[in-house]
Amino acid sequence: MIYNDKLDEDRNKTFENRIEYSLPCRLGLWNEDLAIQEDKNTIIAYKRDHCKMIIQKTKEMMCNLLKTSLLAIDKTAVLYGQNYQIRTSDLKKDLKFTDYTNGLFLSGLITEKEIDVCPHFKHGCMLTASSLKDAFVRNTFIITGCNGHSDGQRVLYGEDIMLQISESGGPPLYVQCENLTMETFGNHLSVRLSVLPDFYCRFKVFHWNPQKRIETEGTPLTPDTRIIIQHTASGQNLAVETTSWIPTFFGPECNMSCHTYRDSHKMETAENFWMFGSEPKLHTNLFVRAAKGENIPSDIFE
Repeated sequence: MIYNDKLDEDRNKTFENRIEYSLPCRLGLWNEDLAIQEDKNTIIAYKRDHCKMIIQKTKEMMCNLLKTSLLAIDKTAVLYGQNYQIRTSDLKKDLKFTDYTNGLFLSGLITEKEIDVCPHFKHGCMLTASSLKDAFVRNTFIITGCNGHSDGQRVLYGEDIMLQISESGGPPLYVQCENLTMETFGNHLSVRLSVLPDFYCRFKVFHWNPQKRIETEGTPLTPDTRIIIQHTASGQNLAVETTSWIPTFFGPECNMSCHTYRDSHKMETAENFWMFGSEPKLHTNLFVRAAKGENIPSDIFE
């Protein structure tokens, strides 16, 4: 009797765990689920074939912005129509996140929202201060004249100029200092790229020492010289916001603004000091000395 009860119990468990339907059978809304999955696969295949996926757009953006750019040959004067890097002259230490021994470079930026629309620079893109020192499209600018200056002429202290990014996805883009609005009132003036070369895209270059600005006005500007880049409309200086860092596709970078930073003596500070960098000269004599076995610091050749 006990044996029969145990047998019946085993039979009940086997009956409860049996497969009610064979393998080809589908349960529930299987047809709708299958159609949804097929639509997803079709959309993914379409995006992949037409380079619409995020990873493809990111790679395309990297190729466009990190394309090598040729800088102007190092000469005695800065010229219109030539490629230059605009880098800080004094911000070389006491900056966080990474080593900034070469300073920070004015650079264009595409955010994660803009990359869905265009993989290259367009109207409204941000400007940041980046530590990437190599000459790329994103950190190379062309100096454009405002009063009929032609390419090849020398840039003079005190005259209006426009800073055009070396390459864009459409029409030329210029560095523009935005006006204050109700949303940005009380903050520093922000800097962006603009397709309209209006009055708010004009800047002036002055000597960093206020006592020498009058005597240097109208004289040629030389590369790799400490200067002040002042916005013509607002009178504020192009500045690096060293306390405002943002994450980007290229690592942490500084925000840019037009604001005059002064110390207790009413002198501009390192946030406002810039220089136009050209292609550095080759240290031929240093190579010869290094070949002879002399200990030459490697950072000189960078």
